[in-house]
Amino acid sequence: MKLLIKGVVFAGIFDLVWQSSAPAQQAHGIAAVVNDDIVTSHDLRQRVLFMAATTGVQRTEESITRLQTQALRNLIDEKIQIQEADKYEQEISDEEIDRAVTRLISRNGLDPQEVAGRLASAGISMQTLRDQVKSEIAWQRIINGLYGSRIRISDAQINETVTRLSFNASRPSYRVAEIFIESAPDIGGLEGALEGARAMIAQINQGAPFPLLAQQFSSSPTAARGGDVGWVREGELRPEIDAVITQMQRGELSGPIQVPGGVYVVSLLAKQVSGSETVYKLKQINFETDTDEARQTAKSELIALKGTFKSCDALASGVNQVEGLNQADMGELKASDIQDAVLEKLVDTDIGELTDPIETSAGVAAILVCDRRITGVNVPTRDEVENRLMDQQLAQASRRHLRDLRRQATIVVR
Repeated sequence: MKLLIKGVVFAGIFDLVWQSSAPAQQAHGIAAVVNDDIVTSHDLRQRVLFMAATTGVQRTEESITRLQTQALRNLIDEKIQIQEADKYEQEISDEEIDRAVTRLISRNGLDPQEVAGRLASAGISMQTLRDQVKSEIAWQRIINGLYGSRIRISDAQINETVTRLSFNASRPSYRVAEIFIESAPDIGGLEGALEGARAMIAQINQGAPFPLLAQQFSSSPTAARGGDVGWVREGELRPEIDAVITQMQRGELSGPIQVPGGVYVVSLLAKQVSGSETVYKLKQINFETDTDEARQTAKSELIALKGTFKSCDALASGVNQVEGLNQADMGELKASDIQDAVLEKLVDTDIGELTDPIETSAGVAAILVCDRRITGVNVPTRDEVENRLMDQQLAQASRRHLRDLRRQATIVVR
């Protein structure tokens, strides 16, 4: 979360809107019941004030109503998360919450006492921030405890990701931020998510900071980082997002991007031409053929040889046992120096394996991938790839678990 405390004159304007809203949202009373816990109207008002202060949204009746809807959803989710923490006897101490709040505020170059004073002058208690931080700590513990030991990132998953990154290593890198609006039934499904995404775009264009809107409204796990995804290359994000960011300019904001389950809004923070390059160490085996029938036979034989050669060192002795089969050392080649048709086959081939047959002017060949490495800047290590995949899996588990708890909960909005 990035805190931005603007002026405090909005409090009076907010009160006018609040007083004209539904009776259940008056200054005192119950806004919602979540199982055996209640969300008071005071809690809801405090959260809306806090969101308005930190996001700097335009203070209109429409924007306040939207804030109320999101604030109530957040408060209901937080009640569910804290109830789940109580179920597993998770204790979050005041000292731990204090440290987290202090880190959060200090990270943004602000003084905690000054922030508390500014919020107080706007009628906002620091407790609303403390409650939000407490639920975040508790929920992270629950998800890590329930799923952290169950999720296994296999070598095959890491290899697949590294292979995809290898294919795109020489392409531009993008620094991306995202807001994800989940198409949940309580906001009107996909149409509600699209409306929410359009509202986010309008508010950002009017000057509201993207990171703060992401922190308060996004359902993505990157919300805690203000929506910052970090540096990515084409192929690392969903295809729908890839197709948009590759056409965007630095500083540009996308329109609503529909995906299964919701709608994204992305901002292109930066773009740079990659200094990275994938380098392959390759060897080739081939049959020289001069007829179509011979080519088909050669292709079948090369397919049958898949899995026979486990390494480049063992290639020579294996080739000598197959009549008419030749070999050639291709050495090290940069991906940018390899024809696209050949590169596409290399991308789908693991180290120590043969590609599918490739027709040449002299016959039919297959290439053995001896080694593949990425050189240059912004190149993730295997550990970093594994951590990113783990974070993605935990994020999915978090959304599923919270969705299941919502369905099981008795929630009454007054």
